[in-house]
Amino acid sequence: MSLASIFLNKAFIAGVVAWSIAQTLKLPIEYYYTRRWNWALLLSAGGMPSSHSALVSGTAHAIGLYVGFNQPLFALAFVVAAVVIYDAMGIRRQAG
Repeated sequence: MSLASIFLNKAFIAGVVAWSIAQTLKLPIEYYYTRRWNWALLLSAGGMPSSHSALVSGTAHAIGLYVGFNQPLFALAFVVAAVVIYDAMGIRRQAG
């Protein structure tokens, strides 16, 4: 098993694509509010949309589609996604 084989993993690809879309969407949203481009947002954590939440929900959804929504692996992915999303909401609530 080579390191390059991870890029053939459908759940990994789905998570990375969801993360990339969330990170990219931060640019036009920030531009809408400030009328200036902040390219640092492409590599920053935090803000909305939540790239962490997108990553885990995209991965969990792909796992459900690939192995089945009635499998223990999907249950684990769902629980991890729920914890990450709950934590992201709590942090945003505290930050205002």
